[in-house]
Amino acid sequence: MTAPDRPMRPAYTSGVTFLNCPAIADDEIEPGMLVVGGVPSEFTGSAIGPRMGPQAIRAASVGIDWRWREPGPDGVIDVRDGSLVRFRDDLMLGDVGDFTIYAPQLEPTTAEIRTRMTSIVERGAFPIMLGGDHYVSYPLVAGYHDARQASGAGKIGYIQIDAHLDLQDNNPTHGTHWHGSNARRAAELPGIDPRNMVWLGLLDIAWRDEWEFVQSTGATAISIDEMRQRGIEETVAAALEIAGAGCDSIYLTVDIDSVDSAAAPGTGYTNFGGLTSREFLRTMRALGTSDMIGGIDLVEVTPPRDHGGITAILAATGLVEFLTPKILDPR
Repeated sequence: MTAPDRPMRPAYTSGVTFLNCPAIADDEIEPGMLVVGGVPSEFTGSAIGPRMGPQAIRAASVGIDWRWREPGPDGVIDVRDGSLVRFRDDLMLGDVGDFTIYAPQLEPTTAEIRTRMTSIVERGAFPIMLGGDHYVSYPLVAGYHDARQASGAGKIGYIQIDAHLDLQDNNPTHGTHWHGSNARRAAELPGIDPRNMVWLGLLDIAWRDEWEFVQSTGATAISIDEMRQRGIEETVAAALEIAGAGCDSIYLTVDIDSVDSAAAPGTGYTNFGGLTSREFLRTMRALGTSDMIGGIDLVEVTPPRDHGGITAILAATGLVEFLTPKILDPR
């Protein structure tokens, strides 16, 4: 039997990385590299457990890596279309581990996430961030924004896959910075125009101030029903066009609670009627075809609520579907 080109660590061992890629330090990041980072913060959320999400997603991804690599360098066959599935020989993928979180101190945690994200993007990397509750998306997109603006880039588009808008300005309980305000805070960044902000898969209720924000600013809110009526690929194409209009790049944030809780029970909020697992994977694959998207985070995987780890597995699979053009040989 031919030995693998690098160790295939079991998911239960320490030091597990996304897709078993090399663990790297920030100063080892090279331009064009795909860089995974964990943001294990949960103290603005509504459930205990999102801090465990990054490691759960990494562990789930090990099974994908093993199934594709174990037969050898010739790859495996996708039975859906008969195409070859094989990692690129020139794949540049590294995992910088988890960011420092100063729980329960929100201000230094926000600053740390924002600064670390800025550093990664300034080094020319494509960030793949694993949350954490959805609040972490705000300092992540802010760090992405800061690096892009410092490089002289123009406006940034924004796409959020979510059952909720996360546009609350000032929640009576949580205030202005929590996992229901991340999109509102992102909209205040000078390089983001709300007219380039798009939500996909909306399902739950919206507070009046959230809905008024969408209506008054020209933002685009697309419900799960509209996605199904128009078709996944057509809806994603429209979202990319809106978010990318007049922009140099797009930032993508994905809340796993956009998926029906029958397929993704391990999250902080129970939703019925959301994206099916197949619709979710199709959405991620369609978004992955765009060269405009320059960074992604996936949040709200909550292992204590996850039965059999299926939510983490779906999250890891969705990220791989999104990354397919970047990590696999052309089919």
